[in-house]
Amino acid sequence: MLKTLPFKHTSVRDLAWLINSPPIIQETINHTHWTNSTFWLQQYEEVNDLLRQLDANPFELHDLLEQQKDKRLGHRFETLLSFFFKLNKRYKILAQNLQIQDENRTIGEFDFIVRDTLLNKTQHWEVACKFYLGIGDTLQLANWHGPMLRDRLDIKFEQMQTKQSQLSSHACATNQLNTLGIHIDQRICLLKGRLFHPISNDHQYSPLHISNDHQAGWWTRANDFNTNTSHGNMTWAILNKDQWFAPQEFSATTDTYCHDELVDIFLAESNPRPICIAGYSRQPNSAIETTRGFLVANDWAHEFTTRY
Repeated sequence: MLKTLPFKHTSVRDLAWLINSPPIIQETINHTHWTNSTFWLQQYEEVNDLLRQLDANPFELHDLLEQQKDKRLGHRFETLLSFFFKLNKRYKILAQNLQIQDENRTIGEFDFIVRDTLLNKTQHWEVACKFYLGIGDTLQLANWHGPMLRDRLDIKFEQMQTKQSQLSSHACATNQLNTLGIHIDQRICLLKGRLFHPISNDHQYSPLHISNDHQAGWWTRANDFNTNTSHGNMTWAILNKDQWFAPQEFSATTDTYCHDELVDIFLAESNPRPICIAGYSRQPNSAIETTRGFLVANDWAHEFTTRY
């Protein structure tokens, strides 16, 4: 879990988390560069003073997020990243969400095309923020699923590595970029978020390509929650999706529950969906979450877990 980020406003803490958190994948694979933690720590140091100034007057960022019609996390992440590019004088956004058309068919879309003035290169960035739970053999990319089981880490990795980041190689994209006077010098992929390991595992086993310093949480079924998290000094909060990024602070308005209360509320639903939860210590002067996890139904992902 990241240490608390020293900012008052939620939007600024989320922006700081985007910059400061380690990517899930960090390497160069077949000429496509996946950014690493060292790069982002340098970016955080460079814009730290600007973040503090923003925290004193966050209304531009706050309004930008409020005006976002699509409230999905991926769009919130892209909005924050675009703000980072504008905050950091190193970058200039040349295009964002640029669609490539072939007659009446959409071939693809560039997330960002930016000019890196330090490297003097035009870069195509494909970006995503994901939250995956490991099921069974967590050494396999295919065994990391989104909470609703519709998304999978291996599929997202392949899409970003072999399709989305290669869009500039398509003839239609080349023609459109030439019309705009753009030549792509470098392909960059960015995947941030968290991987939630089974809480019952003694060790965290991660697949090939996953960085050792990725942000990690845990998941557990309702029946096992008390057994696996039986710490008498913990209280729990249910997080809304817009709270999934930065570490959360406890306040007087935070609704919290003991173990049994949380399980009762969860199981009161006829078909409970996975919920993201933050655990807080009851110790005095401890306002930052100390653990992050997912609570899932007892039959969640049963079709996957029965094979192990």
